[in-house]
Amino acid sequence: MLYFIKENTVHQYPVAKGCSAVYRDEHLRDTIIHGVKECPYCMREWPANKQ
Repeated sequence: MLYFIKENTVHQYPVAKGCSAVYRDEHLRDTIIHGVKECPYCMREWPANKQ
């Protein structure tokens, strides 16, 4: 799986349903780097499921 970082948030490529991020030639990587937030939609942590 590939990932890209947009506005200090990591997203999967292609972007998951529900995610508002738009991929625009950001660097694609195959690892998740430390120090960035994870997109709740792309990283499969649905906000509705959190309690």
